[in-house]
Amino acid sequence: MLNEVRWISREPEVRHAFSLSRIVDAGTVDEWYDLLGVLRVPVDRRAPTKLRDQLRPWALATLAAGGYGFGRYYASYSTLDEDDEPDKAIADEDINWSGSTVLIPVEQPTGM
Repeated sequence: MLNEVRWISREPEVRHAFSLSRIVDAGTVDEWYDLLGVLRVPVDRRAPTKLRDQLRPWALATLAAGGYGFGRYYASYSTLDEDDEPDKAIADEDINWSGSTVLIPVEQPTGM
């Protein structure tokens, strides 16, 4: 009690990362995610959401540089669990990729 020293353990560091997955069998009941890679990112602990705006540019640059083919991809900015796997998403993006650029849905004409 008196003259007793107690150490208070520090909270574990929350790690953050960008991750990219290919959505296999997209839009079906058999849809699943193939994790392609995880990039740990340094975060200002006072403002962890600051990197949110960098997710899409990072994902598009990664797709373009990696030679990824046609398909639907899922990019996420999240915390990491103890196994360095994506855990709690902070931001995410679905990207339809042609193999060289983003596919943008065509708007349907109105009044036909």
